[in-house]
Amino acid sequence: MIIHQAVFLLLASLSAWLFCSTVFKRFTAVKIKGNMPKVGNIPRGIWRVFKEVILQSRVIKDRPLVGIMHALVMWGFFVFTWVTAEHVWVGFFSPQNLNQIEHGWYGAFAAFWAILVLTGILELSFRRFVLQPKYLGKVSPTSALIAMFIVVLMTSYLFSWSEWTKNTTALYLNWWIHTLSLFGMLIVIPKSKHLHLILAPLAIMFRGDTTSKMRALDIENEDFGMIKFSDLLPKDILDINACVECGRCTEVCPANISGGTLNPKSVILNMQKGFLAGGNIIAGTDQEVSRHDAWVSENDLFQCLSCGACEQACPVGIEHVGGKILDLRRGLASEERIEDEKTTKLYFVMEKAPHNPWGIGQDMRRKFVKKEKLPIFDGSQEWLFWLGCGLSYDSHGQKVAVAMREVLNAGNISWGVFENETCCGEPARRIGNEGLYLELSQKLIDKFKQNKVKKIISCCPHCTTMLDNDYRQIPEYEPLGIKVVHHSELIAKIIPDLNLEFDFGEITYHDPCYLARGRNVVSAPRMILETCGLDIKEMEHFGHDTFCCGAGGGQMFIADDKKMDGSSRVNHLRFQEAQNTKVNAIAVACPYCPIMLQDAANHVERTDIKIWDIAEIVSARLKPRQKEAEKEDAMGNRQEEVIVRGGVKFHRHTNGGGLVAETAQVAPSVHVAPLAIIFGEAQLSENVQVTGRAQVGGSVVASDEIVFGGSVIVTEGEYRGKKIVYKK
Repeated sequence: MIIHQAVFLLLASLSAWLFCSTVFKRFTAVKIKGNMPKVGNIPRGIWRVFKEVILQSRVIKDRPLVGIMHALVMWGFFVFTWVTAEHVWVGFFSPQNLNQIEHGWYGAFAAFWAILVLTGILELSFRRFVLQPKYLGKVSPTSALIAMFIVVLMTSYLFSWSEWTKNTTALYLNWWIHTLSLFGMLIVIPKSKHLHLILAPLAIMFRGDTTSKMRALDIENEDFGMIKFSDLLPKDILDINACVECGRCTEVCPANISGGTLNPKSVILNMQKGFLAGGNIIAGTDQEVSRHDAWVSENDLFQCLSCGACEQACPVGIEHVGGKILDLRRGLASEERIEDEKTTKLYFVMEKAPHNPWGIGQDMRRKFVKKEKLPIFDGSQEWLFWLGCGLSYDSHGQKVAVAMREVLNAGNISWGVFENETCCGEPARRIGNEGLYLELSQKLIDKFKQNKVKKIISCCPHCTTMLDNDYRQIPEYEPLGIKVVHHSELIAKIIPDLNLEFDFGEITYHDPCYLARGRNVVSAPRMILETCGLDIKEMEHFGHDTFCCGAGGGQMFIADDKKMDGSSRVNHLRFQEAQNTKVNAIAVACPYCPIMLQDAANHVERTDIKIWDIAEIVSARLKPRQKEAEKEDAMGNRQEEVIVRGGVKFHRHTNGGGLVAETAQVAPSVHVAPLAIIFGEAQLSENVQVTGRAQVGGSVVASDEIVFGGSVIVTEGEYRGKKIVYKK
């Protein structure tokens, strides 16, 4: 027994030392700077870990069958935690009791899970080593080793239940096979992608809920972007070591799908290889990469659309966009090592007055503002309507600005625009020109301060992101206390007060990447469209899984269309999804998207498909406010119009005009949209909203800020708090 314990202790110590030393090397191959990022919302971070690690929600969502098989293996390992602890205890302290181990009820439970784990790992192995999907890349020997160890661990545990283990020799042999497999896994895991078993929960904990943001530079300490591996932050090291090599990021990358060479998975893995090799410079030309003087290609980096699809798909919390790709662009720009001609040309255009990416003079904007009689912001109004370059210089964008004028006025909003605007610097920062961005942002911050701006509304998700996220990294901006919202958010709030007439029909809605993934706004635009009487036909990719229009990350101005076949361009692929819905109208909520989608429509001669901003759709349905016709009896009392349906009397609710049954109790503060119906003995109070074609009745009790939307039908239950009950 002493020899047994000595050998076990030696193997356990050796495998533990190899595990720890390998992990240490993977994190310290190059000396880095900085501290781990703070978890912005700890309870939310814990919830993310529970949902995505314990429940495996993100793994299962995009690849259900494969995800479930992976989940079986993962959950099985949770079950085997106690079995492993017991196994190690016996090895250390009571090897003489090997033949006296009783499995009990938990042993039976673990045996059941061993069968499920075997099922999962065999299916995953068949897929990996036989089917070999292209997104998984080359077969790794360590993957085969881990799969083999898992099979041996499960089968040896199941074998311990058999009659054979009544033989002492067979029992000890089986026990040692299980032990060696366990220690073998401990040695191989840190040398392989399976280190994600430990790192993924941390990466997910520190990941944000939206597409990763570009960090603030510490220019005083000569921080000019991500240039060398020593510039990496701890979260970056965590990310590059946590990659599970599943290829989900590449599978959803619009640049890659459209035929580009950008491969988000390869960017992360090449950074990992360079870091572990003790490399110096991270990004460079294709020639420098081939010589291993750099590890990531500049050509690949400048194909990125910054849409965040890769981060949305990643099951281990890697932040590819703001945390890596855009920061690497910034590093290249700071050292003037960018060879792409269109990128350097855009730098030149934006560095000259009036600093917009189109290079168009301010006169065009001033004439537009004067012609449409847009009120000039002087500090007395509540809202600054930020036009941005898209609404200032693009012809369709100007129509959106006019539509917003009508909507804001109809909603009794106090607002104005700047007589002169300078670009907020979004294209400059996204393509790496941090100096120009800081110059432009400082001008705007001074102007906001001088004009006492407190609230900003923008129709552009890119401008909204800059003013609400990037600018807050500048010390002079945050004290101003400026609130920034996208126009879909404000319209959704005021639409209950708008007097609309309805033009029913079908439409599809294109979610802008910077709004859906960048700001988590997906329900507000849909609520607006449905309140206008429109039935939304969703595209293949929608909501947080939307597909980019092709304009983001500066690509609207730097993409080289000559390198691509028109049919494979990102905007053409997205427009094809819209065509597949069989509708003749597309709703958008970004000034870039209609430009890209209209280009695709013209290419395939489908100009019959109209593209409208949500502001235009609402504006087109506004009607002049009229005094409600009142019928008075001889006593001067108002008599409401009574509508009878199915023997039940309904009246039009004064707040919204929807139908309310005489048996229901609906407070005056409740908004009932014109197409909505309240029936039965429903009790609605406070600020409840019933929008779209929603029907609420029966025994429903609702209060606070509950919103019933879409075509939902609710007949029972209590609803309180702030949430949306919605059905497409």
